Amino acid sequence: MNILKQNLYRTACLLMVSMGLYSYAHADLGTYNFTLKGNATNSTCGVEESQAHKIVDMGLNSTRQLKTPGDKGPRVAIPFNLVQCPAGAEVRFTFMGEQNPVNNQLLALSNPNATSTAQHVAIELTDSNRNRVPITKTNRFPNDVSSKSRPFLVDANGNASVVFYANYIATDAPATPGFANAYAEFWIDYQ
Repeated sequence: MNILKQNLYRTACLLMVSMGLYSYAHADLGTYNFTLKGNATNSTCGVEESQAHKIVDMGLNSTRQLKTPGDKGPRVAIPFNLVQCPAGAEVRFTFMGEQNPVNNQLLALSNPNATSTAQHVAIELTDSNRNRVPITKTNRFPNDVSSKSRPFLVDANGNASVVFYANYIATDAPATPGFANAYAEFWIDYQ
C-alpha cells in the first residue's frame, strides 16, 4: 500500500463532538450538539476546502433514549467531499481519539470524572451501511484495516463523497444528564 503520509498530515482535520444532556422539570430532556471543525489545504486527496469548518446539529434528544447499554440516539450525518485524489483509488478514514473505557471502539467523553459530565455515554461513529468505525488511540495509520473505515472508491475525476454518522450510545448503564464533550481527529489514507 502506497500511503502518502506527507499529504495525509496536511489533510488532517479536527473533530469536536459536543453533547449536552440536561435534566429539566424532572424529565430527562436534553440538547445535543455535534461540532466538526478542521483545516483543509490545497494538497492532494483532501477534504474539500469549503468543508474545513462545519457544525452538525444533533437536534433535541432525551436521556430516555439511552436507558439500557447499547441504546442509541438518532444518527446524524457527517458528510465529507474529497477532492484531488488519484482516480480509482480506495480511500479509508481513521478516527483517532480517546477510547471509551467500557468499549474501546467508541469515542470517550472528555473530563469523564467531572461531576458536570454525562455518565455512561459515548459517541459511536458509523458509515452509511451502519458499520461501526472504531476509534484508535495511538496510531494515525494503523496497519490493521479493522481500525479503519471500509474503503471508499474515488471516481474518475478524483472525487469521493463519504458520509459517516455520529450517535450517542449508552455504555454500561443508563445515561445520566450532563455535559459531554469529545475530541477526535480523522486521517485519510489511500492506495
